[in-house]
Order: sequence, then C-alpha cells, then structure tokens
Amino acid sequence: MFLILSADDHVSLGQGDDFKSFKLIIEDGSKSLNKVRAALATVAEVIDDKNAWISEAYLRRMPEVYDDDNWQRSLSSMIELAKRYGWVDEERKAIKAHIEWPEAASVKD
Repeated sequence: MFLILSADDHVSLGQGDDFKSFKLIIEDGSKSLNKVRAALATVAEVIDDKNAWISEAYLRRMPEVYDDDNWQRSLSSMIELAKRYGWVDEERKAIKAHIEWPEAASVKD
C-alpha cells in the first residue's frame, strides 16, 4: 500500500489491498521538502526526505476505504504487526512510511 502526493498536492491511495508494504510516493521530485511538509500537514509528519509518520486516522477516513470493514480490519492487523518493528508511534497515532521520490529528483530543503 502506498500514499501518493501528486504534483497538484492531491493525496491518493495506491495498491490499497497490499498490507505487506507501506510507503509515501512524492510524484513531483522537484518539490522542496518544506512544500511537501505543508501539503501533507493534515496527513503526515514528514521527518526528513526518507521518512514520514502517516496518520492512522487519515488513512481510515480516505473515501475509498472509509466504509470497507474488511479493509479497516486488515489495516488494524497491519498496524499490530508493524508495532513489533517499531513502525507505529502510539503517541502520534501514526504509521512509519519510507518516502520515495522520482529517481531524477534531488530533494531541496
């Protein structure tokens, strides 16, 4: 599963039924880290150019999965497994995701 931040700052869900991986993809690799942080302010806490804490509540409220009980249960199972590896922050109520930028991109602060 991954979240995509599009060039126009729209957030969407990709491969929503793959609960074995989790990442954030920034489509516009020329976007500065500060602009990414601003665009994702209600979605994630972007730690650096490699890691972000994605809000569990945001994920659960995404329109494509909000009313899908099976998806919600699968996310809960994924979170329980991720806790074993330190990929869940209970205080933030967030799941750690690595960030992928297009290969040609260089991240600017």
